[in-house]
Amino acid sequence: MDFDVLKEKWTEHDRKIDVSISLKRQFMRTSKMKRVQVPLLRFALFAGLGTLVGLIGLVILGQFIFEHWSEPRFALPAAVLDVWLIAHVAASSRIAAMALRIDYDKPVIVIQKQLDSLRVLRIRITQWALLTGQVVWWIPFLIVALKGFWNVDACKLFGAVLLQANVAAGLAIIPLAIWASRKFEDRLGGSPKIQWLMREVAGYNLNAAAGNLAKVFEFESETRDS
Repeated sequence: MDFDVLKEKWTEHDRKIDVSISLKRQFMRTSKMKRVQVPLLRFALFAGLGTLVGLIGLVILGQFIFEHWSEPRFALPAAVLDVWLIAHVAASSRIAAMALRIDYDKPVIVIQKQLDSLRVLRIRITQWALLTGQVVWWIPFLIVALKGFWNVDACKLFGAVLLQANVAAGLAIIPLAIWASRKFEDRLGGSPKIQWLMREVAGYNLNAAAGNLAKVFEFESETRDS
């Protein structure tokens, strides 16, 4: 066999091997990336369910406000709950959309930045929900629930002064908590317990996606090295 022909066949053989290796790596990357995609899809699904629950709550509150429009002691707490739920629906929709917009064909570093942004947003939303929720979901919810389910006037049952004092105390906690978190942010940020808490707040699915993405990064690093 002519040497040039042999060389050409050998080059073609090498090219086929390179293509085969490239396809195998691509397949393995896609397979590993699925383990990132599935938890994020679950995360988006749960966020979507949160949006749905919030919308149902808005419909119920809207009916309650309509029925008690002439009674401010009932309509105003319901309106406060309504505003909180609107914010909840908007936040849930946003994080669901962010999770669904992640492009898994992008480089791992790009996906990691998107995932970090999603995690930070989730934590901030949860923090604000807890700060405001301890005001909204105590007295206003109590007033609306007692009236809506049992036709009981909470102001007559507990006394208006007591209810107002609880609302004032809850409102006072919000700026105090914000001040404390900002003052001790650097010190608490290095605490293993606080880091564990932040991971828990981020949720199982986001943590699972982040862990699996780290494995994809390791795989690509080993592939480049080889």
